[in-house]
Amino acid sequence: MSKADWKKISHFISTVLLYTILALVGIIAIMFAAYFIDQQIGKKNGESRTPLFGAYVIVSESMVPNINVYDAVITMRASEEDIKVNDVITFISKEIDTKGTPITHRVVGIVYDDQVKKTKIIGYRTKGDHNNTQDFAIIAPNEVLGKMVLRIPYVGHVQRFLTQPIGWLIVIVIPCIIIIAGDVNKIRKTIVKEEEEETKEIVVEKPIEDDNSYSNYNNIYYNSYNNNEEEKDDNNGEGII
Repeated sequence: MSKADWKKISHFISTVLLYTILALVGIIAIMFAAYFIDQQIGKKNGESRTPLFGAYVIVSESMVPNINVYDAVITMRASEEDIKVNDVITFISKEIDTKGTPITHRVVGIVYDDQVKKTKIIGYRTKGDHNNTQDFAIIAPNEVLGKMVLRIPYVGHVQRFLTQPIGWLIVIVIPCIIIIAGDVNKIRKTIVKEEEEETKEIVVEKPIEDDNSYSNYNNIYYNSYNNNEEEKDDNNGEGII
């Protein structure tokens, strides 16, 4: 491969990475905007709402193989009636070793105040797909952060890489420098090309002598010469008395 081919490939890769990151930033910005608007509506109505959307990176093997370590899950707020058995939810853990931490597990049972009439939901029984036993605590509806609507594999690896200085340098800084340098070089070449075209358009014109002026100049010179000759003849013709 030539140097030009390598430059094209590197520029393409850098552009794809940059636009991918910009797209992710745009999605996050939209989610934050939706969250902010939703929270403002909740405050106006005097309601305490969980976030409309949520994004969480899985750091344990409790949901393997359906959700792997460093996968990301996107959740959406759901009402009590929307959560069914076999749904995957994210909630605030009440277990001793993980208390207060967001946990993503599967719903394996729904607890009602009356298991026969099923009039009011008290909570949900949950279990990790990889775990042998159910979670000890029952999760109350107000402790549910959201129901999983999307799983994005390997995003956690990207997040982990980007949080390191070398990752930020490789994925963000260097591609930006390459793109900016390429654009600056294009602008420089455009300016040079325009200057060369302007130089070619300049025509150096040789002054054209006016025939009449040239003729008049000859006449003046001829008359001056004749006058000088006549004066010489007059001087030579004078005698001494």
